This record gives sequence, C-alpha cells and structure tokens, in this order.
Amino acid sequence: MDPRTIALLMLISGVECSLLFFASGIYRDSTAEGAGRPSLLWGSGTTVHVLGVLGLMTQGIVGPWFSVVFANSSIILGQLLILVGIRRLGRLKAPLTRYGTFWLLYSAAAILFTFILPSTRARILIFSLAIAAFYVEASMLVLFSRAWKRGPLTLFLAGTFLALAGFFAARALVTVFVSPASIFSPSAMNLATYIVSHIGLIGWSLGLILLEQRRTEADLERALREKEVLFRELQHRIKNSIAVIASLVSLESSRAEDPRSTAVLEGLEGRISAIASLYEHLFRSGETDSVDLDLYLKAVVETLFSGQAARERGILLEQDLEAVRIDSRRGVPLGIIANELAADSLKHAFPEGRPGTVRVSLRAEGPETVLEVRDDGKGLPEGFAIGSSGGLGLVLVDILARQVGGTFEAASQGGAVFTVRFPGEWKG
Repeated sequence: MDPRTIALLMLISGVECSLLFFASGIYRDSTAEGAGRPSLLWGSGTTVHVLGVLGLMTQGIVGPWFSVVFANSSIILGQLLILVGIRRLGRLKAPLTRYGTFWLLYSAAAILFTFILPSTRARILIFSLAIAAFYVEASMLVLFSRAWKRGPLTLFLAGTFLALAGFFAARALVTVFVSPASIFSPSAMNLATYIVSHIGLIGWSLGLILLEQRRTEADLERALREKEVLFRELQHRIKNSIAVIASLVSLESSRAEDPRSTAVLEGLEGRISAIASLYEHLFRSGETDSVDLDLYLKAVVETLFSGQAARERGILLEQDLEAVRIDSRRGVPLGIIANELAADSLKHAFPEGRPGTVRVSLRAEGPETVLEVRDDGKGLPEGFAIGSSGGLGLVLVDILARQVGGTFEAASQGGAVFTVRFPGEWKG
C-alpha cells in the first residue's frame, strides 16, 4: 500500500475531526456559556496538524521550507494547541511559556537539520520524540485530572495516548539503529506510522468529544444542584418572612380596640397564613412547579380553625379532599379562596354561639375540579348577591376564582354552600 494514500486518508480524517470539534465547540458555546472552548482549541489544533500533513505530502514537489520546516512545525504546533484544550477542559492553566519555547526550539532544530546539518535521521528522531512527549503528557492529563472521575472513557483515552506514545518512542529507537528512508517510501515503518497515526487520530478525537460531553453534563448537574439548594433556601426564607408578617398582623389584631379593625386584621392574617402554608408545603415536598392541592387546602383550613378556636365554639370541621395536583401558580389563589370561604362560615353561619359543622370538599368532575365549602348554619339571606353584604371576602373569592379560570357560586341548601369550579389543566 502506498504511504501517500494512507497519508491522504489521514488528511481527510483530520479535516472531518476538525469539523467535528468546531461544530461541537460552537454548539456548546451557544448553549453553555463558553463551555465549548476546549473543542474550539482542539479543532484549531487539528486544523494546523492537517496543514502540516498537507505540507509533508508536497515533499519533492515544492521546496523544503514548506514541505519540511513548515510541515513539521505545524504538526507540533497543532499538538500543543490540543494540549491547551485538554488543560482547559480540566480547568488547568496552560504553561504557554513552556509550550512556546518548546515549539520555537523544535522549529529551530527542523531548520538546523534541513539546511545547516541536513539529516533525515535527526529530523525523524526529534519528530518522533516530540510526538511521543505530546502523547505522554496528554495521557497524564486525562488519567490524573481531578476535573472528572476516572472511568472506562478516561482509561480508553489515556490508553490510546499511551499506545501512540509507545509507538513513536519505538519509531525513534528504530531510527537510531536503522537508516531511515524517505517518509513516503513503502517501508514497513512508514506504513505502520501512517496507519497507527490515522487510527489514533480518530480514536482520541472521539474520546475527547465524549470526555467534554461528560464534563459538560457534570457541570450542568452541579449547577442544577446548586440552584436547587439556593431555591430551597429562598423558599425557606420567604416562608419565614411571611410567618413573621402574619405574627405581626396577629399581634396588631389583638391590640386593636375597634371591632372593625380587629375583623380586618384577622382576615388579613388568614390570607397571609394561606400563602405561608403554600410555601411550607413546597419547601417540605421539594417541588417548585406543582402542589398537592388536597394537602395544601387541608393545612389552610386546619390552621384557620385552630386560630379561630372553632372546636371550642362547638364548630366541627369535616374534610373530603380527593388527591388533586395542580401548578403552584394557582396554589396561592385557591388557598386564599378556601380560607375566605371557611372564614365566612365561621363568622356568619353560627350566630350566638350556635354549634355546627363546616364541610370542605375537593373533587374532580370531568375536566373540572370542584372546591366546595358547605355549612349547616343559618344559610344566606334572601336576595343574596356577591358583594351585597359589603364585605371584601366573597368579592375577593369571585375575583380569584376568575383568576384561576373558574367560576364562583353561592347558594342556600340547609346552610350556605359555596362552590368554586376551575379547570383541572391550566392553559394560562
């Protein structure tokens, strides 16, 4: 097989790998805030490497400045750019001074053994040793980096680099004892060099792409965990702040002398407590986008009944709440609705210390969900209309019911019956 044919195949593969690196880097830059820079460095390094291989293929056609000096220097420069990319992926600072000095010394040696002391053996020897050194450093960076866990992928990639380093070290040793022929002569060593380099290029290119993907996934998972912790801390602080506000309102309510002011403050305290219950539920469940409405409403009405000393007044609470899960955006208005309706029953249904029962139910009826608060008290007055009593509570319920895409109805059926119907699936 003609070594030039294999070199041409390697050149084509190098172009494909460069395009793969660039595509990966551009995609990651657009989706992960600059996370694709290692790929861009690998793409640049592979491109420069390909230009060097192209220069080698022009030997005998153009002068040695391009076909030897430029070609060898480009290949080494490309390898150094790839090392910089690996270090960038591992969050390591690249020793640019060392790399730059190494490249200048290598280029000077290529000029020396091409024009001043012409020696094919010396050129192949220093080239093989330089490539072997590159692969050794690359394998060490992959194998011992703390930026990722050691696993099958890192072992494969480090093993590929070490195998290539061993091959080029062996090539350098053979060159010491065997007079080298032209790099494109059909010798066994030349054929092996191009075949091994070709297979190795494909192997470590794919390995680096996969390693970068693993690193990106790990970074995203860590960032997500950090955001979850921060969000839970924010929820906790909001919950505590709302509880403090509710306590302050309760304190002012106990100090108010005007009965009307006391009633207003107590109503405000109940609404704030309903909001606090939602954040408490979200904090305990760890969910952020949805809420168990049945559990949330249970907490709201039980807090209200406890705060109003309903049991001591002979008023019992019955609950029939089916498991319903909704988006958390509708949780607050529905919690306030339940609080307002139950508070209205406690306030108006049982005058003069009369005992009774308040029943809160939640059920699904087809595409709708129904929240119903029913009492066995004195019922609604004749000609009742929402807002006619002059109070804010039922007017607020009507507004909030429309806010969640539902309707509000009030009727007398052996007591007051308040019904809120809203869609089970929210499309707002």
